[in-house]
Amino acid sequence: MDIQTIFWTLVLVLTKFAEAGSIGDQCDWSGSGLSVTAERGVTPVYLRCREGTVSWLYPRGALRLLFRPPLPADEKDFRVCIRVIRRPDPPDLFHSLQLNDTDVAERFPARIFVEGAKRLIPLYAPDDGDPRELRCFRSRRGRAALYVEAEPEEGTKRRLAMFKYEARSLVRRHYDPATAECRPCSESELELAFCTSDLVSKGIIVGSEQREDLDTTQLTLRLTNLIRATAAATDPSEEENQYFRYEIDNTIGTGRRRHPRSLHAHVHIASRCEAGAGSGEFLIMARRALGRYHLVCAPRAHEWKELAKRRNAEGTAHCLLQH
Repeated sequence: MDIQTIFWTLVLVLTKFAEAGSIGDQCDWSGSGLSVTAERGVTPVYLRCREGTVSWLYPRGALRLLFRPPLPADEKDFRVCIRVIRRPDPPDLFHSLQLNDTDVAERFPARIFVEGAKRLIPLYAPDDGDPRELRCFRSRRGRAALYVEAEPEEGTKRRLAMFKYEARSLVRRHYDPATAECRPCSESELELAFCTSDLVSKGIIVGSEQREDLDTTQLTLRLTNLIRATAAATDPSEEENQYFRYEIDNTIGTGRRRHPRSLHAHVHIASRCEAGAGSGEFLIMARRALGRYHLVCAPRAHEWKELAKRRNAEGTAHCLLQH
């Protein structure tokens, strides 16, 4: 069946689904193809958050994902990035450097298309020759939809089509490392990044690696004084706390147990920034996006200390700036 025929078949099927009611209306979606009675059935899913995860076990038939993220009243269009997951991510924080994507990447069992005005536009295919697991596209007249088509079944083998998505406004209202062209942060951006980042820590860069699959440079950091690290929602080690406070160098202070071993983390930055290992201690500030920490700002530790002392003395900081 050619792409045009698939598209118009999809439209007819979705019309029937719309009359019966929508399926899904959330940030994350998970389901199983085993519940689909027709091999070419299409399941509509409505995603109304800025980010989330789609997890499709035993994919069969197709999904039609409609993105409707919250936007300011004066904005209509947005940008969506997806990252297909072909192997488990390493932990956010780890003690052993061996925890570095050691699992072999598996084949992603589906093809992904962007729904255009009159045709489906290929976005990702396991054999398209593009090693990147990260793909992006823009909405059209305020609408953005993906059509995810399962590959033919292979017996009873367990298959999982999982990807993370992030939908962002096209208008930059504050500092965003994805559009900052690799420039250093200003003082106001440093302060905002410290107060809002998922990861804030002093650290030393001990290694760097080009990640062609993510189109990033992966920096490996040894954390010397971790101030804040939000816990990933899917982290199996997460307890009742949503974040950990590190009270002394490289020691987790959760109240019940302590780990004196050195902590490490991977932080990613766009490949075009040509970042690499550098000497000295930095204050690393990063946000979690598409399952990974992405660098926001990284001033030298002594430069940040001077700024934090001055801003705290002035009493104008958004939060208490620790150093």
